[in-house]
Amino acid sequence: MIELTFYQFHEQQYRDDGYCLYVLKNGNEDVLYVGISTNDVWERWFSWGGHMLWDGKVIYGDSSVGVKIENHLPDSLNWKIQLWLLEDCLKFCGQEPPDPGKMTASEYNQAVRAIEPFMIKKLSPALNRTYNLKPGKDTTPKSKKELKWEKYVDDAYNDIFNKK
Repeated sequence: MIELTFYQFHEQQYRDDGYCLYVLKNGNEDVLYVGISTNDVWERWFSWGGHMLWDGKVIYGDSSVGVKIENHLPDSLNWKIQLWLLEDCLKFCGQEPPDPGKMTASEYNQAVRAIEPFMIKKLSPALNRTYNLKPGKDTTPKSKKELKWEKYVDDAYNDIFNKK
């Protein structure tokens, strides 16, 4: 497992050793999100259908965790992302890792998908909903963008339901 800033991750300032799971933490070290990729973790974030669009001019969140990062720019560029190997995950969950050289691609993908629920249960991320019986706390202070959105929603609710 390695840990780097979100900016370092985006800039691919790491050697990709076949990481399959990622853990995003905010500046307060709260675990915000746990996710997997059976192909490439970086591509899971920034390719078509990923968490974010980041093309050098635009940074746009396209999932709950992507929007969280977008809403907290530039501070979120210093948040931490951990990249885990399947072996790291299995050891963390108290399981004996198989010899990765003896696994077929299909067996590897199945093992990655199978470990995700255990990692979510153990780490209790704030933004994951699936497999997460006890979501953790997100102590990230609300950004101006989040506060503005909440006000908009409150005003719309009042206009609809509290008009006299």
